[in-house]
Amino acid sequence: MARSGTDAFRHAPLTRIVATVGPASNAPATLERLVHAGVSVFRLNMSHGDPASHAKSLAAIRRAADRLGTETAVLADLPGPKIRLQPIAEGREISLRRGQAVRFVAGTAPIDPDAATVTLRTDYPRLAAEARPGQRVLIDDGKVALRVRARTRGALECTCDVAGTIAGRKGVNLPDTELSLRAPTPRDLALARWAVRHGADFVALSFVEDADDLHALRAVLQREARRARARVPQVVAKIERPVALGNLDAIAAGSVALMVARGDLAVELEFARVPVAQRSIQAACDTAGIPCIVATQMLESMIHAPTPTRAEASDVANAVFGGADAVMLSGETAKGDYPVQSVEAMRAIALRAEEWIAAQPSHAAIQGATGPETHLILARSTAQLAIEGQARAIITWTDLRSLRAISQTDVDVPVYAFADSDAELRALALLRGVRGIRVPRPVDTRDFVRTAERLLAARGLVRAGERVVVATGFAGRGTERLWVRQAGAKAV
Repeated sequence: MARSGTDAFRHAPLTRIVATVGPASNAPATLERLVHAGVSVFRLNMSHGDPASHAKSLAAIRRAADRLGTETAVLADLPGPKIRLQPIAEGREISLRRGQAVRFVAGTAPIDPDAATVTLRTDYPRLAAEARPGQRVLIDDGKVALRVRARTRGALECTCDVAGTIAGRKGVNLPDTELSLRAPTPRDLALARWAVRHGADFVALSFVEDADDLHALRAVLQREARRARARVPQVVAKIERPVALGNLDAIAAGSVALMVARGDLAVELEFARVPVAQRSIQAACDTAGIPCIVATQMLESMIHAPTPTRAEASDVANAVFGGADAVMLSGETAKGDYPVQSVEAMRAIALRAEEWIAAQPSHAAIQGATGPETHLILARSTAQLAIEGQARAIITWTDLRSLRAISQTDVDVPVYAFADSDAELRALALLRGVRGIRVPRPVDTRDFVRTAERLLAARGLVRAGERVVVATGFAGRGTERLWVRQAGAKAV
C-alpha cells in the first residue's frame, strides 16, 4: 500500500472523533482534510441516502486514508425502527400552534399542507392501534410535541402541546407507547448484508432494547460474511430508549461499544434523568471493558457557524471528563457549512480537557480494567508501567482484546499498535488513545522493536532516549512480553 509519509494523527487527542459523511463532506479533498483534522471513524448514516451513494463514500474514505497513510474506519449506522412522516406536498413545511388539532394516520400519500385539519401521515401502519389517549407524540426530536386526545377508526386525534414548524420525513417518537416495532428491521438486515459486502468495520444498531436484538443482527452478519468470504463487522449498540437502560449489562456484553444517542434519550426521558442515564451507560461500558461513544448534536450551532457556543464546548469537555472514549458529529459534518472546522473544534476541546485531566494528582491511579482474567491483569500492568515509568508511549503488536483492555484503563499515554492488516488496524478506531500503524509482520521481537521505534521516530512521535513500554506477542495468545526500555537502545 502506498504511503505518503503524512502523519494524520500527530497531535491527536486520546479521545476518538467520529464524523458523519454527507453532502458537505463526501468530496475526496474534504475527506482528506477531515482525516488531517482528527477523524478516526467515518459514519455512514444509512437512514438517509442510498446504498450506491454510500458505496461511493466508503470507497472515497478508503482512498483518502490510503493516501494519508492512516487506517480510518467506517461505521454503517443502521436506521432501526424509526417512524417517519411522509413527505409534505411541494416540499413545503407546516407550522403548528399550541392547542391546534392534528390528526395522525398511516399511509403513503404525501401530506397536504392546505388541509382544513392538519393530517399527518406516517410510514408505521400500527400507530393508531398502539397509541393511547394521554400519550405523547414527538416530532423532529421533540421540537414539536402533540398529545393523543382520542382514537378514531384508523386515526389518532391529537392536540399540539409544543408549537413549531415541521418538514416532511421528520422522525416521529412515541416515548409513552409500547410499540411492536423492534430492531433489527428487515431494512436493517438488508443494509447489514450490504455493510459486510462493502467492508464496513463497524455496524451500529439503532433503538436497541435488549441483547436479543444484537444476537439477531450478529447472526445475519456472520452468515453474510461466510457467504461473501468477508470479515464480520463489529457491532455497536445505540442506547436511545429508556427500556434499554434496564438491560445495559447484557447489551454491553454483546457489543464492542455503546453509543449514547443524547438527543433521543433527552426526548424520551425527563431532562433531569438524562445525566443519570448517561452515567449508567458509562458504568456499563466500564464493567464490560468496551468504549463509550457520546453522539449527536454536540456542536449543532456549527452547522451554520464557524465556532461553537460556550455551552457546546462545555458539552464536549464534559463528555471527555465523564470518560467518553469517542465523541461524534452528525449534521455538523454531514450537511453543515463548516465540516472541517467542526472537527478541529472538537479536537481542540478534547485536547484541552485531556490536559486538565492529566494534570490532576488523583489521576495517577489506574482506572477500569479489573478482574482476574490474564489480559486484564496485563492491561493494568502495562498502564502502571507507563505511568510510573513516565513513558512517552506504549508500543504493541495488535491484539484486539488486549488493546481494548489497555484502552479502558484510561491511561493518558498514547498506544501505538502495529499490524500487517488494514482491517485489524481499523478495528481499533474506537479505542481511546490507540493508534494503528501498518508494517510487515516482524520476524521476531527484536525486529518488531527496531521497526516500530524507527517509524515512530521518523514521525516525531518518540525520540531517542525516551522511555517506552513494549508489549509483544505474535502467536495469537495476546501479550507474552512486557517491559520498559529507552527508545533507540539496542533491542534484545
